[in-house]
Amino acid sequence: MNEITLDLEKVCGNNIYTRADGKVLYDMIEKSLKRHDQVIVQFNDHEIASESFLDEAIVEHYFKDKSEDVKNRIILRGVTKPDQILLGTIFEYRKRLENKDAKRFAMDRGRC
Repeated sequence: MNEITLDLEKVCGNNIYTRADGKVLYDMIEKSLKRHDQVIVQFNDHEIASESFLDEAIVEHYFKDKSEDVKNRIILRGVTKPDQILLGTIFEYRKRLENKDAKRFAMDRGRC
C-alpha cells in the first residue's frame, strides 16, 4: 500500500489555531490523497484544542467527499484525548447541520 505521513509540526509549525491555519493542512492532505492510497496525519500528542483548525483541516474532508473511501484513507495518529473528543463533537455537529439543511431543502422543494 502506498502511504505518506504528514507530521503536523512540519506542515503547520505553531500555526494550529485558525481556520486559515487548518486550510494549510487540508490542502496538504488533499494533494497527498491524489498521489497516495493512505494519508497518515501524525499529531505527535500535540494538543490542538481549536475547533476552527480541526474542522477545516480534518473534518471538512469527510463532508466534501461523501464516499466511505475517504474514511479509510485518512489516518490520524497521536491525537490527544481532548482533541479526539473535540473532533467527534465537530463531526456530529456537522452531521446534524447537514441533515437539517437536507430536510429544509426537501421542504422548500415540496412547496414549489
